[in-house]
Amino acid sequence: MKSELQDDDTASLDDLGTPRQEASRIARATGLMGGVTLTSRILGLLRDIAQAAILGTGVAADAFTLGFIIPNTLRRLFGESTTSAAFVPTYVETLGKSNRENAFLLGSRVLSLVGVALLVIVIIGMLSAPFLIRTFAPGFSQIPGKTELATGLLRLLFPYILLVGCAAVMGGILHAHRHFLAPASAPILFNLSALAGILLLSRWIFPQQPVWGYSIGVLFGGLLQLLIQIPALRKKGFRFRLDFNWKSHEVRRIGKLAFPALVGLLAAEVNILVDKMIASMLEPGSVAALAYGNRIMQFPQGVFAISLATALLPTLSRQTARGKMEDAGRTLGRATLALAALMVPATLCMIFLARPVVQVLLARGAFTAESTLITSSALIYYSAGLLFYGAVKITVPVFYAMKNTKTPVKIAIGCMGLNIVLNFVFTLLFIRTGFAQPLAGLALATSVSALVNFILLRIALRRRIGAVVRSSTTAWLSIIPAGFVSFVLLKALTPWVTATASDSTLRGILAISGSSIAAVLLFLAVFALAGGKGARSVFSLAFRRDSIKKS
Repeated sequence: MKSELQDDDTASLDDLGTPRQEASRIARATGLMGGVTLTSRILGLLRDIAQAAILGTGVAADAFTLGFIIPNTLRRLFGESTTSAAFVPTYVETLGKSNRENAFLLGSRVLSLVGVALLVIVIIGMLSAPFLIRTFAPGFSQIPGKTELATGLLRLLFPYILLVGCAAVMGGILHAHRHFLAPASAPILFNLSALAGILLLSRWIFPQQPVWGYSIGVLFGGLLQLLIQIPALRKKGFRFRLDFNWKSHEVRRIGKLAFPALVGLLAAEVNILVDKMIASMLEPGSVAALAYGNRIMQFPQGVFAISLATALLPTLSRQTARGKMEDAGRTLGRATLALAALMVPATLCMIFLARPVVQVLLARGAFTAESTLITSSALIYYSAGLLFYGAVKITVPVFYAMKNTKTPVKIAIGCMGLNIVLNFVFTLLFIRTGFAQPLAGLALATSVSALVNFILLRIALRRRIGAVVRSSTTAWLSIIPAGFVSFVLLKALTPWVTATASDSTLRGILAISGSSIAAVLLFLAVFALAGGKGARSVFSLAFRRDSIKKS
């Protein structure tokens, strides 16, 4: 049987299986995507290690972090929001109700319009770079040359939006055809290119200012993310042609769906930028430390939660297009339980082992003891919301699949306001009490806002489709004893792991890996034993081999 990551040329509404078969398909696709994503995340960690060693948390690190965040934010807004919220569900519906040729035509039109829109944004962004840096990092002006460096880097990196935004649309086409390998592999090439930039270009061409070599590698990595998907698209029969017919019914529908999602994602990105603005006014290095902590926290989230959300969307789109809302609810219920079974022990590991993790990954070269302290503090409080970040990721696609982008937007905007308020509350609280590093207040605000976002999304979903998001109560309750035994184990092992990581990087890595694996396995064992059939079904799905084609 073909891999779910690879070609499925019969992808349409007619290839929809039973809920159990779809769950098996999603589990296999998620597992295989998770494997590819794991490789990418490991390379991403190596990139962060190299960046920390060469740039540390100094002026260049802060300047690069802000210079890259702005185009990367716009890329997510105008690329991924359009793809996930509007394009994939509409493309899947066109593929099922019309034919492949009309679906391909829709893909060309969206790619043409997104490409032109992003090109205009790139030009405007490069011209307004000085204004953007002064607006989003007012604290940079206090250090001579920092604003100018950030402005130059922002101009260099702005074309990244165009490259990766178009790649996101291409990936959406492949996802709709249940081909996940090429889009999932794209970040691997990005990280390899970025590593080449900071390790090779920085040494050979920019030894005095290595941040420039790093930035060039990042920009070229964006180009590679686009190029890797072209062969897979051609194999599907897709041939791009310029088409600016924005008045077509499908394109206008995508626009109507994408705009609310764009506003909602903008709310999330505003939170990130506000975090950076406040961090720029805290102790030097806080902007980079916040980014490092967030990147490490995203490792388990990216390997499983994002892979799961990506694999879910085509199935949910098919189920809702066929009016099978109860099946969609069951799909989401299984996915949420599976997410919790992995994210709860991952959260415990991140919180207990934050200091040694940062120590072995980043503490070398320009990354000082103070850098380790503030980065690990950010990591602890970001990790507190790990489960809820993932839960939001897999819940929002249900609304997208139902062509309802307004509800997640309203909730996201409300949570944006909450997050901004909590930013100031928690930061000032930590400054006055000394309970944690000031920048940890920014991370804690993000975690609390994610929890509220998830709760409100589930309430809204229940009101819209009823109590169909079902999963085993016994399995959910079993998370409590499973979490407790993992908590006890990690609390006992943390002093030894911390001491080992301080003495030796290699032995520290082995200690962290061994402790984390032991904690996760212990959690899963207790979860499976105490949770009964409902818990064990989460594991069986990943290994099921019954044919999806039977339906």
